[in-house]
Amino acid sequence: MPIDHTATFPAGPDDVLAVLTDEAFLRDYAQALGARLESVESAPDGGSPRTTLRLVVPTLGIPAVFTRFVGRQVAVADRRSWMADDDGGHRGVLLVEARILGRTAAVRGERRLRPIADGTRSTVTGEAEVDAPVVGRQAEAAVRELAIVVLRREDDVLRRWLGTPD
Repeated sequence: MPIDHTATFPAGPDDVLAVLTDEAFLRDYAQALGARLESVESAPDGGSPRTTLRLVVPTLGIPAVFTRFVGRQVAVADRRSWMADDDGGHRGVLLVEARILGRTAAVRGERRLRPIADGTRSTVTGEAEVDAPVVGRQAEAAVRELAIVVLRREDDVLRRWLGTPD
């Protein structure tokens, strides 16, 4: 199930990336999700930063059909690896995974931070995938909707950190 999300920020791509990879920002972002942060790591990797979050996230808002399988919370691993783009921006490879009853629900994709006249355009593209026969497509649609909600919350926290609440 495809994911496509775009937002703009009134700061350059280097500044946006600096916030996205700041450990304090990642803690604030986890709190905005209502998640319990199990661990956070932010490390430069030869000039290519990477972050890893391990969260326990409440499942409020998931479709009722999945509630009995998922429970009240789910452990999630969020990994992002960044590299410079040729256009003066940055490209991040994203992998967000949860294991539920021995099955994997994942969002795989990328986030591009591109310079624009008044700041940065952030574009997230990817796929929601659920390894579950019979209910896979329904579950992927639910994961896709949750991913969009999470991206919007991340955007809100990012704007606050950049000094623009809207």
